Amino acid sequence: MNTHPRTTAEARSPAAFPGCPVRPVGITAKKYHFVDALGRTRVLSEHEISQRHIISGLFGDHHNWLLTNFPNIEDGEPTGTWSASSVSDWLKHRALSASFDICEQFPIAESPEISTAQRYMDSETIRKISFRVADFTSTRGTEIYDEVRKLAQDVLLQCHRHDHPLDLQAMLAAPEDEIINDLRVIRTHANNNPGQSLPTGALRFEVKV
Repeated sequence: MNTHPRTTAEARSPAAFPGCPVRPVGITAKKYHFVDALGRTRVLSEHEISQRHIISGLFGDHHNWLLTNFPNIEDGEPTGTWSASSVSDWLKHRALSASFDICEQFPIAESPEISTAQRYMDSETIRKISFRVADFTSTRGTEIYDEVRKLAQDVLLQCHRHDHPLDLQAMLAAPEDEIINDLRVIRTHANNNPGQSLPTGALRFEVKV
């Protein structure tokens, strides 16, 4: 009796697939950005990135990579095909991480003058913002949803406490794509310039002094 197709890759870490010919770049307004196997920039919607023929086009002649890392398995044996749903989930996860993941290197420590109550209120506001960001990615009910929420929350906490204080109330009420743009600026700067403060005026939602 056949079982529901699954992949041996499902239990592996998203970072555990070396040599991927497709480079995830990030996300903007529910669009996923990639550089495909031929070096072309591709911008795909949630629906498009789930389509087998589009995924195939991203990878070009590198289908052996897909078969090696994302094989369909039935009755414990590979079927000779690759799992489009597993590849799609992995690509989305990597694009989200590319937009939100950051190095844990910020230039200054949190001010000791901030009260415990204020830190708690700030953390709660940031938590609400992170849920808005995750909702905007249309991944509710998936592991990717939890991942993007946690990544967004970490980026905002790190920046707010250790670099530029953020206008959290304005951010909470703002359009999601504006929030995501600031998240991307923070992540890019932290990765490219570890230990250095963001330039004044780099963020839309930084507290103006």
